[in-house]
Amino acid sequence: MSSIITPKNPESLSNPPKIENFSLEGPKPIDPMLETLSGVEATLRKHFEIVDWQGVELLLAAAVAHYAPGEMLWLREIGPSRSGKTELLRAISGHPDCARMEAITPAALRGGLKEGAKLLARIDGKLVITKDLATLLTTRKDARTEIFGLLRPIKDGELISDFGSDEGYLPQKAKFDWIVATTPAFEQHRQLESLLGERFIDLRWIPGNREDMAYRAGTNNPYLESIRIELATSVCSLMERAKASSFMTLSEAEIRIISEFGDKTARLRTPVQRDKLRNLVSYPEPEIGTDLTQGFCRLVQGLKVLGLTRYGPYINRLLWDCMPKLRSQVLGCLVRGETSADNIAKETKLSKRTIDYQLEDLRLLETVDADNQLLHAIIHM
Repeated sequence: MSSIITPKNPESLSNPPKIENFSLEGPKPIDPMLETLSGVEATLRKHFEIVDWQGVELLLAAAVAHYAPGEMLWLREIGPSRSGKTELLRAISGHPDCARMEAITPAALRGGLKEGAKLLARIDGKLVITKDLATLLTTRKDARTEIFGLLRPIKDGELISDFGSDEGYLPQKAKFDWIVATTPAFEQHRQLESLLGERFIDLRWIPGNREDMAYRAGTNNPYLESIRIELATSVCSLMERAKASSFMTLSEAEIRIISEFGDKTARLRTPVQRDKLRNLVSYPEPEIGTDLTQGFCRLVQGLKVLGLTRYGPYINRLLWDCMPKLRSQVLGCLVRGETSADNIAKETKLSKRTIDYQLEDLRLLETVDADNQLLHAIIHM
């Protein structure tokens, strides 16, 4: 019987879950890298109000994983507007191996004229940073749908365009890693993207205290340019050290653990398609966790090169972050032993009707039974 991983608790990120029968300790940390990582975190702590240090380390792991071999790694950071989630991305984007991409259009992705500038050629081989995906979310629905559709073959490494004109046939090959930041407004577009094929690993940024963040922003304001230079210098030093490092090969036992996370994540983020009246349109076919496993493996390699060898809690966090928000809230209640839809509605402050739909989705995904009991063993936090 397979198992479901229990949800993260923002107040206990420093207390990783215990995974029976496996050791996630790995080899001893690489001291120089751990020291450089501590320097980056010290710079962030000095200038910004941050509580999500696990999120910081995952972002940095994604950045240094750019130098590890493997399929493309696309990470999406989801957090409230003005919560500080993009400052670290701004610093990462200053490295020469990175490229910025903010405005995305179907024409830019397709390549246009054969002799013209090509977006995919510009970002090929780079770590691409997009600080705000809002430009995509605010485009027309037809263009947005086309962009999501184009990202699918691009993630597989090749986009072939046939314009039906003198330009004719235009194949483009590209391979790039991508870190994207966006707001929770993305949730309303999740089903569309899911139906076209999920390509991102999601990381939900946990903001600090609202008043403290506003106060720190005010005190930083006169010195923001120098602060950003200081942070970028520290981050670029980390990336240069990682670039010169030897990435650790994952053992078969480690890949087995990671693949179990990938399989569970794929099932639990699978969309259940409904019409406007919330009636079921089709029976959900759970995604296969191949792409997620490949992405998780590269993230684990990034964590290891940073000296963070206890990677279990990080991948466990991503399992929950990749789920639709409402589904993770309901599943979290079930994991804690609450099976009454009425009580779940009170705890989550959602309507009973919404909870009923979420529970039905989990039943269709073969995660809970008719009595709202989990169908799988649980690894406790």
